Amino acid sequence: MKRKEKGVHPDLIALVTGVRPPADEMPTVAMLPGKAACLVARRIKKIEPIYKPNKQRLRCLHCGHAAVYDIGMTVFDGAGWAQVVESGNSLSNPESDFDTRRNLIDNAQFTGYIRCVKCNGAGAWEFTSSLFTLGLLGRVMRAKEDPDAGFMFGKIQLHDGTCTQWMSEGEERFLERLRTETMNSYLWNKLGNLYEQGGQPELAAAVFEHAVGVDVMQVESHYSLANLLLEIGESELAAKHFRQALVYARLYTNVEALKLRQFLADGLCKLLDIHHETKQKVPFLPTEEELAAVMQQDETAFGSQVLHAYEFDLRPGDMESFLPVAEMYMGKRTEEIPEHERKLHKPSSAQMLKKGVETMVTKNKKDYSEKNWGSERQPIIVKVKSEERAAQVARACDHFNWHYIMGMEYTEDLTDLKKAIREKYAPANVYEPCPCGSGEKYKFCCAKTMKNFDLNDYLKTFENASSS
Repeated sequence: MKRKEKGVHPDLIALVTGVRPPADEMPTVAMLPGKAACLVARRIKKIEPIYKPNKQRLRCLHCGHAAVYDIGMTVFDGAGWAQVVESGNSLSNPESDFDTRRNLIDNAQFTGYIRCVKCNGAGAWEFTSSLFTLGLLGRVMRAKEDPDAGFMFGKIQLHDGTCTQWMSEGEERFLERLRTETMNSYLWNKLGNLYEQGGQPELAAAVFEHAVGVDVMQVESHYSLANLLLEIGESELAAKHFRQALVYARLYTNVEALKLRQFLADGLCKLLDIHHETKQKVPFLPTEEELAAVMQQDETAFGSQVLHAYEFDLRPGDMESFLPVAEMYMGKRTEEIPEHERKLHKPSSAQMLKKGVETMVTKNKKDYSEKNWGSERQPIIVKVKSEERAAQVARACDHFNWHYIMGMEYTEDLTDLKKAIREKYAPANVYEPCPCGSGEKYKFCCAKTMKNFDLNDYLKTFENASSS
């Protein structure tokens, strides 16, 4: 059975497409651009509602048509209601029953985003049954003794501090600003959040997708869109947006640092699950091509940070274990996290070697000699830019029982490894027999070859040895 189409604000369609839908045609999700909205709409039943259903019969005050709608959670302004009670005798005067009901409703907000099924109007509604008012009054009276998942005391505020009774009124405020600020990705993201909270994930997906189209660095929209796509089973597409959130995190300043870290850690946790579920087909961390995009925006990006899948004790399903990796992608924004809250610590190389941790440290050249490469005191420190290269280097170092510290960066640095290999094959006296077994003196045999040897070809020999 075809799912009944839900109404859409015509101005939303006009803003994202540049074309206003015909006045005599009901605007629908199918009119929105992109593929995210259609994907979510087709699998809407897979999306877990944020709030439990709360269906009530309402009459549209635009056209008079009455129907049943899901109004979501009821949020009641207890302080505002208390002022009403204290200022009059509405509860004890039977003649003021209408005012009592009106004041109750006036102090209530509803999270559900709804539009009239007949005229597509929104924001002007009337509850057709007085039973709703009685039920609301009962919830208010017993809220503390009998908590209800569909009811809470408080106020819903938009990002600018304003309060609206219906989600559609909040939508109107956002669209009003977006008419003059069409490229404001922050506002688009907030509008997407409103639709998601209002139980309209297909509209949320369309707006989040539009937000990252307006600004690829809109990290919150990448994260929110990825979660929606993951819920409907679009794992590969979801992973792409989770990785984009990681790539641009260091440049994103519209959310405070602790919350940003939480977004990233949750995304990393889900990325690892996707990586395993797809048998490593979907990358766990951003690819070189994805990192190259942010390098164009910020030349210092990833210049001194290290990212490697097996640096940390990452535990599937445990978001806390991903916090240090999240901080690495935050760059200098990590400094905004209180020091006692930070999870990314930088112990000495000796401590890391003792614990068997592979990570990257910054070398101070004066503290290192130019001999005994690969020893515990003089570990080989390398930077690689792919998992394949990391595996090659690891096999070479393991073959010689070398101590090494490895990290992943956009720019590769294998200088220490080359020095270690040259040292391994060069005897203390160049006139000694060559270690290759040719019988010639080293100076006249492999010395020249090792001076200009091709490290790439050399590392491939370890790969072949491993496969055989």
